[in-house]
Amino acid sequence: MTYAEADIIATVERLTGTSLSALSRAQLDGIDQFHAGGPEAIERLIPHLALTPGSTVLDVGSGLGGPARQVARTAGCRVIGVDITPAYVAAAQALSDAAGLSERTRFVHSDIGEFGRTDVGESVHSGFDAAYTVHVQMNIADKKVFYAEIARLLRPGARLAVFEVARGVGDEPALPLPWSLDGTDSHLVTADELRDTIRSSGFTPVEWADESAWTRRWFDDLGRELLAGAVPATLPALLADGPTRMLNYAAAVATGAVTVQRGVFTAGV
Repeated sequence: MTYAEADIIATVERLTGTSLSALSRAQLDGIDQFHAGGPEAIERLIPHLALTPGSTVLDVGSGLGGPARQVARTAGCRVIGVDITPAYVAAAQALSDAAGLSERTRFVHSDIGEFGRTDVGESVHSGFDAAYTVHVQMNIADKKVFYAEIARLLRPGARLAVFEVARGVGDEPALPLPWSLDGTDSHLVTADELRDTIRSSGFTPVEWADESAWTRRWFDDLGRELLAGAVPATLPALLADGPTRMLNYAAAVATGAVTVQRGVFTAGV
């Protein structure tokens, strides 16, 4: 199983050398966003979500909750995160509580297909004002059903933003990768296939941009910071075989074996 990390909070406190409540924003930013681009990637999505302080946003595949907290802080809105890994959901809520964001962020252990159809302890199940996925669909075999389930939960006209990995050219990316240890749960498609699948799932495209060059620069900058010892605690330290997985991902982006795509869509129109 790729996402099998346990004792996440204890590991975070060990790596940072401080208690959860004493973590700085910079410490959290290096460790709580399970995707290339870190907080800077979320900054590239937020303006396209058309959020107000009264918005309620759906974070699908919310992981450790870094993007949800960033969106909530930036827009002053409420974010509901949904993830299928119980340890990630528990860690995300603990991190939000420590950051003083428990009023604006909530995390639910649920499959997106069940969310809103069964009692998962949350009163807001549909009519979301916006949604986003960040490095999630690579693990999803039936992407049309996945995005159709997201469309089901959005009000007409709501925005969906994605920051996702797609299949590129040349050889298959080397394993392990951040989203797959052995390849059995990796379901990459090309950028065109991904865009067209989202469109056929109930969305109208607004923007589709290749962010691979930007992501390569981000990996380069991160590598220099790591070599300089400027980032004492980073996400790879939390993951099984984390450094190798991130290096393989960086190499795949550099060679074009995978691409990174940013998309914006409107639901139900």
